[in-house]
Amino acid sequence: MNDKRASRLRKAGMLTVAGSLGVGLLLPGMTSAANDSAPVYRFQEDAKIVSGSGPVQPADPSGSAKREKEAKITKEQAIDRLRELFPDLKNAEVSSASLGESTDGYPPVPRLVWTLSWSVTKGNSTSSFHSVVDARTGDVWSTSFPGVWLKEEESFYPPAVNQEKAAQIALDLVKKAIPSLQNDTLEPFLSYGSQSALFGSVLYDFSFRRKVNGLFVDFEGINVQVRGDGRVTGLHASLHTSSYPSPTPKISEREAAAKYKKDFAVDLQYVKLQNGSGPKEWILGYVRNPLFYAPVDAQTGEYVFEGLYAAYGTSAYADVPKTGASFKAHTGAPLSAEQAEELVKATGYVPEGSKLAQKSEQEGWRTPGQLVWSLNWKDENGNDTHAIVDTRTGQILELSENGIYPPWNQNPTVKPRSIPIESADAKALQLFDELVPQASENWKLVKKNSAVKDNVSSKKNEPFTYQFQRVNKGIPIQDQQIILHLNGDGSLYTLQLPYEQEAIEEALKAVKPAAVTKEEALKRLQADGRVSLSYTMNGAFYTGGGDDKERKLLLVYRQGSEAESAWQVLDAASGKLRDLRPVPAAAKPSEGKDITGHWAQKELAELVRLQVLVPDADGNLNPDAVLTYGDWLTMFARGIRPDSY
Repeated sequence: MNDKRASRLRKAGMLTVAGSLGVGLLLPGMTSAANDSAPVYRFQEDAKIVSGSGPVQPADPSGSAKREKEAKITKEQAIDRLRELFPDLKNAEVSSASLGESTDGYPPVPRLVWTLSWSVTKGNSTSSFHSVVDARTGDVWSTSFPGVWLKEEESFYPPAVNQEKAAQIALDLVKKAIPSLQNDTLEPFLSYGSQSALFGSVLYDFSFRRKVNGLFVDFEGINVQVRGDGRVTGLHASLHTSSYPSPTPKISEREAAAKYKKDFAVDLQYVKLQNGSGPKEWILGYVRNPLFYAPVDAQTGEYVFEGLYAAYGTSAYADVPKTGASFKAHTGAPLSAEQAEELVKATGYVPEGSKLAQKSEQEGWRTPGQLVWSLNWKDENGNDTHAIVDTRTGQILELSENGIYPPWNQNPTVKPRSIPIESADAKALQLFDELVPQASENWKLVKKNSAVKDNVSSKKNEPFTYQFQRVNKGIPIQDQQIILHLNGDGSLYTLQLPYEQEAIEEALKAVKPAAVTKEEALKRLQADGRVSLSYTMNGAFYTGGGDDKERKLLLVYRQGSEAESAWQVLDAASGKLRDLRPVPAAAKPSEGKDITGHWAQKELAELVRLQVLVPDADGNLNPDAVLTYGDWLTMFARGIRPDSY
């Protein structure tokens, strides 16, 4: 036993070396490549660029002759253009080509395009991908190569092209690929740096946004991927090519700032914070009202607000009354499929003449371990009616048509409004109490916000829409909403429960009480009064249906700095600002306080950038410390996969 232990110690001793010596071994070619390294690339303010759009649906063959007449670019010219821009395509074959109007939903601009499908065969495997080229202008909207195709030619550390050179390659490619918007300025939006791991392939990922009339366009973007050897492997552009409104507003900056200040409010809520895959934490926090993040139309002074009502403050909620038929949970053995079907039919949701086409018992995705019945009916026209029912309690968790919810599907089967809104309101409250456990105790009806113009509820052919908020001791619980839609005759259209349904009662009991007052929170979370102009598109998130006519480009004001634009919460117990993003952006790592002037400072800093080395709690690397066998294993593991999970 002692001999074995001594052997292991001798092995560890042989692998124990000075930390700085290990740096040289971990970074192949670092010294010779040092002159090629460069700081994060920043584009010049006056850089000129171009732009584009996204994927398309297959072409309709009925009007092919007319479309070919309208096309200024032939199929052959589109193929030649792509092969000129992307030399790697010389090894690919065009498997199909179709000409048609694009129906991409973001931004929703119809355009005539060539959709080219490519295939590459290596050995027994074939990879397929597609490109989209504007048939009128020749602009390339998108193309990308499958990673498996180029895998055997991947570029590893140190890259032949550093980040600054790669950024210039990306800019030059965009200029050549989309020449129709040469007079607009392109500015960097996001740069994802180089490879994710020291021993992984090198790939740079650049995102750009453009300025029109000197103003940012907030619903567009261009993304370009460049490999470490300088080859471009992807281009995706989503842009609007119509003319933009005048950049001259009718509402002054002062008036817009005053409107934001007048309407500013905060709401005390239970908030769940989660850092990546780490533990969840529930806190009481003050959040800014949604209007803080909504743009203001620079011509009318009205908020441009997409989605459901913006609710904040206790006055924004109404009680859910008890009815004589409040929800009663199923008891005894788990529900059979027939029992689940009868529960759904009892709501009047299943259209007459529909037949049950599919039923399956499966684990629900909302709650771990929850078993549900998934039921699907079809009518004679092939329309789907879908429901999910908890097998244990009998609660209906989801009702949807074709598996999606309004307003995105703009389903033509929605019955026009034939009852007054007061009758619909009463019907919605009754149904909610019948379908949701402890509805009156745990839920509130969200009132429509009078500060936001209601663009949905007044439409004759739109469903009546109701939003309900879960509360605990009268305090809203963030991300716990139920959406109920009614047909125009008051019948059920869809029901959508929270994305996650988890038992949170015990977690909420442990939440620390609020020590910060609402008045203090108002001061802490108020913006600094600055507003800026930009362009946005109203209705850009909707696709299809009658909503198209309402999509329009708008000149708008937005408030807040870059930091304030992130969704934050003020911890009501500690008074600290906390980040609300599901995975907070990683802070730029310190290079290490104790490596300045060290002979391997540059190499050490590079290993920190690649997350192979991580400074300790005091910000030190201890570069001359002796490394153990375990230290070496950790370094190599982080060289392969550096993420903290």
